Amino acid sequence: MSKKRGNSILLSNSKAQVAVFIITALVIMLLGLLYFFYQRQAVEKEVEIVQPEIAPIKLYVDNCIKSVAEDGLERIGLSGGYINIPERINNDPRAYLLAFPASGFKIPYWWHEGIEAIPTQDFIRQQLTEHIQNNLENCINKFEPFSGRFEVNELKEAVVDVQFNDNDVSVSLKYPLEIISKEGSLKNLIQNFGYTIPIRFKKVYELAKLIMERENKDYFLEKRTIDLYSMDTDIPTTDVQATCKAKVWQLSSIKEKLQTLLRVNLPYLRIKGTDYNPSLYVPNPGGKSVYSETYFQQHYIWEIDKDSAKYKDMKVSFAYENWPMQIYARPSENGILRSNSQKGTDMLSFFCLHIWHFTYDIDYPVVVTVFDKETENNKAYQFSFAFKVAVDHNQPNRINTGTTLFETEPDVSSEDYCSIVQNEITIFTANNATGDDIRDVNLTFVCGRFYCDMGQSNWLSFGAAAGITKRFPYCVNGIIKGSRQGFEEAKSFIQTDVDGRSYILTLNPVREFQNYKVVKHSLSSPGIAEELAPNEKASILVKGKNTSFESFAVYPKEANFPIRLADAKDSSYEVTIYVIDGENIVGGYIGDWKVGKDELKGADEIVFHVVEQGPASDDDKFLFISGLSSYSKNIPAPELK
Repeated sequence: MSKKRGNSILLSNSKAQVAVFIITALVIMLLGLLYFFYQRQAVEKEVEIVQPEIAPIKLYVDNCIKSVAEDGLERIGLSGGYINIPERINNDPRAYLLAFPASGFKIPYWWHEGIEAIPTQDFIRQQLTEHIQNNLENCINKFEPFSGRFEVNELKEAVVDVQFNDNDVSVSLKYPLEIISKEGSLKNLIQNFGYTIPIRFKKVYELAKLIMERENKDYFLEKRTIDLYSMDTDIPTTDVQATCKAKVWQLSSIKEKLQTLLRVNLPYLRIKGTDYNPSLYVPNPGGKSVYSETYFQQHYIWEIDKDSAKYKDMKVSFAYENWPMQIYARPSENGILRSNSQKGTDMLSFFCLHIWHFTYDIDYPVVVTVFDKETENNKAYQFSFAFKVAVDHNQPNRINTGTTLFETEPDVSSEDYCSIVQNEITIFTANNATGDDIRDVNLTFVCGRFYCDMGQSNWLSFGAAAGITKRFPYCVNGIIKGSRQGFEEAKSFIQTDVDGRSYILTLNPVREFQNYKVVKHSLSSPGIAEELAPNEKASILVKGKNTSFESFAVYPKEANFPIRLADAKDSSYEVTIYVIDGENIVGGYIGDWKVGKDELKGADEIVFHVVEQGPASDDDKFLFISGLSSYSKNIPAPELK
């Protein structure tokens, strides 16, 4: 009996071990399948495969999304979160800083006169969404580059969705298009477009908002301001002097001295944990000193977050550029400050004493700029905002009396807006490389989401200059854009709220290459170049690094598709090429290209090189496309000949 029980127990243990082994094996297989699935999903998400014949159209729309979205983000960064400044701010001079009076560029205050006015992230996202929604049409231009080969029908109006993610800004576009080949061999539908911009807007905005919130609690700028004028011997506060001669000061001189102190000293403010150089040399009367060994180290470093490493890749600067300042001193009369004299009595009648105690009310603007440095994973981005610094009776004054609500503006069509013209404005057009006047520049006026065609520039004043003089719609933060064949599109901020203003729009010349070709290199034999096969086509995108310059073309060339390069200067580009064979993406190139201005002289052809994978499984094709930038390093960069 005992022996049988032992065998039974042994058999039971063996079955249990087999069961555990089977379960473990199944778990491992399941994990492997899940890993493969998500890896494949990740690759598919990076490269959306569409029918190769219409891949250039998708790339064209995606790049329009990129161009318009980056333009919107740039404008948001310049003006503290605004693309279109609400009228309630435009019409209130107390609510904005006129940062550049000559151009009329305004930065709305995030805090002024007790009113907190920080635009919410949802408000900014909505402004960017509307900017893309309303301006895509101009970029897409009715698909004119493809008119010779395709009929493109818009089935529904485009719907834009913008998301501010932790490490980027993603824009998705639902835009149903029916694409019909004019040869009759193709009819297809495509509707999903998008672009992810590697700009960490969310993190930049969070730091900017945190600085504003902590300023309203810490009074950091007010305290530094009080320190500056209290320690300066030319600005009277409280003192006594044994003299019979009265002390007299002019408030205008005090104001001028304080403005100089702020302009010189505020740039040394630092946010603890951000990127700054503690070994920076700063001037002092005795020579030069290292920042970490000066007064600034003890008093100008501001801790706004206990997690000091959270914003280590960002820089923050503070600036005051002699912008309007309000200052009042007590006691004073007609801008003059005087000391009070006290004379001794009896035997001390010869003794004179002058005493003074002045308090100040001070109000001035500061611009804070948050700069996110470029890394391998994100582009550089700059975001500036403004607020008022307020001192009352020598004490910080940041009592909040209200908060601005951010709502959307009512719908008005561009046609209605552009038809209501007011003030006469002159726009001169000139070649930025030579300084010569140029005519026939197509001019477009942009105010928020409104685009107005202003016609072409022509000779003015009997040929003395080129430009236009006409009445413009009212706008306090507008943009004038100019385009002309042989030149890169140009834009400049303008203001049309005052009659008689004039501006100069300079255009950078470009070289157009009608003669270009694409040759391919096998992945297995990168040293050998050969022509594309008869059924292969290449889409080419040349994008200026850190600029908005772009040039798009198709090879073999269809219609008028020249490649444009910046002329008269050295330039760096990002080149993206995809080769399709009628069914699949079979090759391409992703890489940087540096072009010197001397190389352009005499060159009349560009040769683009692409790498081809050859026969491969679907999974290998996905991996090849996702790693195209690495494979491209094995073949030559584009060549000028």
